[in-house]
Amino acid sequence: MRTIKLVSAVSALVFFSVGGFCVYLNDYLDRTYPAHPAITNKATRKLLRGAALREHIAPDPRIAYMFLLRALEDIYADGELSEDSEAVQEIIARMADAAAQAGERGPAEQMLEDSWSKVEQKKTGESEGWRMQQICRLADVLGPLQTSQGKHSAAISTYGAALRASKAAHELADNSQHEEFLLKQANYVTSLGEAFALSGDYDSAHTLLSSVLVDLNERQQSGKVDKWTCLDAVVMLDLAQVEQKRGDIKQSRQWAEAGLGVTGKWPRVGACDNCQAHLLAHLAKLSESQGDIKGALQYYELGLKHFNDTQTGDLEKLEAATRRLNSQMLQNVDQ
Repeated sequence: MRTIKLVSAVSALVFFSVGGFCVYLNDYLDRTYPAHPAITNKATRKLLRGAALREHIAPDPRIAYMFLLRALEDIYADGELSEDSEAVQEIIARMADAAAQAGERGPAEQMLEDSWSKVEQKKTGESEGWRMQQICRLADVLGPLQTSQGKHSAAISTYGAALRASKAAHELADNSQHEEFLLKQANYVTSLGEAFALSGDYDSAHTLLSSVLVDLNERQQSGKVDKWTCLDAVVMLDLAQVEQKRGDIKQSRQWAEAGLGVTGKWPRVGACDNCQAHLLAHLAKLSESQGDIKGALQYYELGLKHFNDTQTGDLEKLEAATRRLNSQMLQNVDQ
């Protein structure tokens, strides 16, 4: 009898614990990733909540896409919202993001370009503020897609439009969103600088990246980990790569070493760990290009240690480079 009571008590405890967690999770998703207020159907909002879970908490872009597609089908079946409505266009932007992450770049780009055209022609959205923010939402997915496909001129246009839209939306927003818009604008300037560099316009890239770095240095005084953390190191890496392309190896090395100085202050911060892996790889390649095999090997070995500590970096490339340089050094000794 006591065993039965004990099992019943444990079962009840598990049931209420799971139930409480589900209530908390649903409330968190509704507060952090709210559905558009125009969507009132409970089943549709539940699908959008499931999509948010698979976009942000337990990422799986294919499952997120299916949730969003089902939600869109429900909306069209209800007939209350048109394709040009703000609610539907926001879902389409999220679907494009999920498709891009799942590797379906062609369909994602088509959805984004169609939505972009609607926003530019003011065929969707009731307020100017929403239209400006929608341009930013679309650019956040479209810009990286264009860059990855070598469409650098298109990416420059996209990020330029997003920067202008972000500034316009910032002027219309309340003070509570001030910091969010400043961060968004810093990211767009950085992406714009990277796009110019990839297009071969290194002077424009240098000007943009240098200007944003001044603002970022002022933002890094809090000593707390936030969304600004190590963004300055990312810009330093970009500047190091730009200077390398311009042929100034000394300046490139200085920027990369300055970036390492930043990332070293933030151990176990994901964005910083990832940036540090790229900085070490850049310094290794610089050393190797200058014939400094020993120096390059030291950076590759630091990269391996960094990978073992943080699981960031390309282990296969690091090991291959280390083997190759060790072999080269042995050959030099034999000669």
